[in-house]
Amino acid sequence: MKRAALIVGCGAVLSACAALDENRTGVTGPASRPPVEDAAPAAAHSPSMPATPVAPPSPAFIEERARQAYETGRWDVAEGYYLQLTRLKPKEAGPWFQLGNLYAEQGRLDSAERAYREALRRHDDARTLHNLGLVQVRLGVSALRESQKRLPANDPARQETREFLQALLDAAAQ
Repeated sequence: MKRAALIVGCGAVLSACAALDENRTGVTGPASRPPVEDAAPAAAHSPSMPATPVAPPSPAFIEERARQAYETGRWDVAEGYYLQLTRLKPKEAGPWFQLGNLYAEQGRLDSAERAYREALRRHDDARTLHNLGLVQVRLGVSALRESQKRLPANDPARQETREFLQALLDAAAQ
């Protein structure tokens, strides 16, 4: 008796699983209803008819999306949009400046430096120069800290490096 109940129960479970699988995959079995046809005419799906061309997004649209992605911290999305803008507007400095800011925010200082230099090639701007200088200072401090770690304790350059770093940090605090 228990065996019969177990077999019936397993059969019911398998039937339910088959029904779930049909709903999930769209595959129908022989006893199921035929699929509902599309309301669109068959000619619309014909491979010989060209699809309606879709206009590429405007630079203003891409710029707005880039700004939104940047403001919400979606760095990879913003980077993609700004890189697209650099190709759409090759003579403009703005997308390069924004890329520099994006990279600097992420600590990608070498990339930020390159982006700011590209912006400056297109337009000599004091703000871009300012940001480039800040990135270069951060790169310099990082290099000095690394050199201080690597220099032997008795090397006079290690003491000079420490003093120079201290002077930079004191100047930044003022």
